[in-house]
Amino acid sequence: MKQALHAEWIKLYSLRTHLACLPVYVLVCLGISLLMGWTSRHSDGIDPVALGFSGMQSGMVLLVVIGVLAVTSEYASGSVRGSLLAVPRRGRFQAAKLGALALVAAVVSAITAPLSYLLVQGLLGDRGTGVDGEVVARMGGAVLYTVLLVLFSMGVALVLRSTALTLGVLVPLFFMISTMLANIPATRAVAQFLPDMAGSLALRHDLPAHSVLGPVSGLAVLAAWAVAAIAAGRFALARRDA
Repeated sequence: MKQALHAEWIKLYSLRTHLACLPVYVLVCLGISLLMGWTSRHSDGIDPVALGFSGMQSGMVLLVVIGVLAVTSEYASGSVRGSLLAVPRRGRFQAAKLGALALVAAVVSAITAPLSYLLVQGLLGDRGTGVDGEVVARMGGAVLYTVLLVLFSMGVALVLRSTALTLGVLVPLFFMISTMLANIPATRAVAQFLPDMAGSLALRHDLPAHSVLGPVSGLAVLAAWAVAAIAAGRFALARRDA
């Protein structure tokens, strides 16, 4: 397993796309947080905690792209054949790939979460909140939310094996479909169980009145989605040729 993880690390830092997206992710998250904090500083009825992590919800698409490319680029180039020859146990191959990306997502989101939160609270001034136990828990939830979404996306990528197809499914789901369904009264009850919507409850202090999920149960639903996607990816990896 150690050798398989080392191989995945080499793949990650040898691709310029992956390395370039990481600082861009941090900058995008902070930039969106700056914009949200600045435009909301005189607004009434705001949730300062949710605003503190608003940039991470928008910027996470970059980490999703990295996770998807880590899977699909090997299939596109055919290098996955060499990877599977080097690591013939496909479960170990999948675990190493998921583990490497999960660690990257955890580190960069752990850096971004407090920076984003403190930036927004500074801009909100008296309308902002300090850092207490609940906020620290929300920061941990933001990290877990990001990691689980990346793992879910990689599981989907292992099933579909196409960059365009995978991102064509995930990006509209995360940024269009789930939001639209959450704003329609007839579909609101179902939309809260979609992976991104359920996990995002961990980033909020004021929960929607219609929600039956809380921060912990929302992350549990997202974790269930991630486990299901990983299991489907494991099945596809075992049953289909490279």
